Amino acid sequence: MAEGGPVANDDQVKVSVQAVGKVFTSKARRVEALAAIDLDVRDGEFLCLLGPSGCGKTTLLRIMAELESPSSGRIEMRHDDPDRPLSSVVFQDYSVFPWKTIMDNVVFPLLQNGYRRREAREVARHWLGQLDLAGFEKSFPDTVSGGMKQRVAIARALALRPELLLMDEPLAALDAQLRLLLQEKLLDLWQHNQNTVVFVTHSIDEALLLGDRIAVMSARPGRIDTVIDVPFARPRDPDEIRASPDFAALRDDIWHRLRRELQVS
Repeated sequence: MAEGGPVANDDQVKVSVQAVGKVFTSKARRVEALAAIDLDVRDGEFLCLLGPSGCGKTTLLRIMAELESPSSGRIEMRHDDPDRPLSSVVFQDYSVFPWKTIMDNVVFPLLQNGYRRREAREVARHWLGQLDLAGFEKSFPDTVSGGMKQRVAIARALALRPELLLMDEPLAALDAQLRLLLQEKLLDLWQHNQNTVVFVTHSIDEALLLGDRIAVMSARPGRIDTVIDVPFARPRDPDEIRASPDFAALRDDIWHRLRRELQVS
């Protein structure tokens, strides 16, 4: 098992996290969420953030999305195409507009980014088809399942063609069977589009199936404990990967690391 891998050249790095710390303060307490995070996200890779609950995975993702500011350190992001947004975020809680149809949920951010309505509807229709939502364009979110709501959110993010896709435990609220199906769908979508993805998860199996590398975080305050290269070639067959000895060995190794962090937290 390789850890860390070769250092990426500057032209390979999409996001460079440099000594980032985050402290939340209130009248009652001071909480150090992140401490001296150093991490490079390579152009075109699928990077998974994995760690114990409360270790700052979501906080780090929100800082990358510029929804939070770091208390110390900095993040540098390379924006190559001014006609595309730098990043788009998929949250755990579906984050769809309940008063808009499924079609209009995907169309709305496209209009906000300068698309004409006809073009926006064509793009939205394409991505809804990619997420197996064709035929539900006129439905409202409260009439479909949680899994379908999350697919709407993923379609909306991908339709913008972001250079960086940030995903905060997007499958965590789904039942086990649907989660497996959407993992396979994400594998297929990445294979065809090869976005740069940062994906937060609590699931070791999910990280091994989806990721090119896994950044394992320590208990709070979150630090990068290690970065593991995932050895499985793409395109990936989920059944073959799960049945492989390497999968079992990597899962055990990562679990031992996480268990150690859980015991000291």
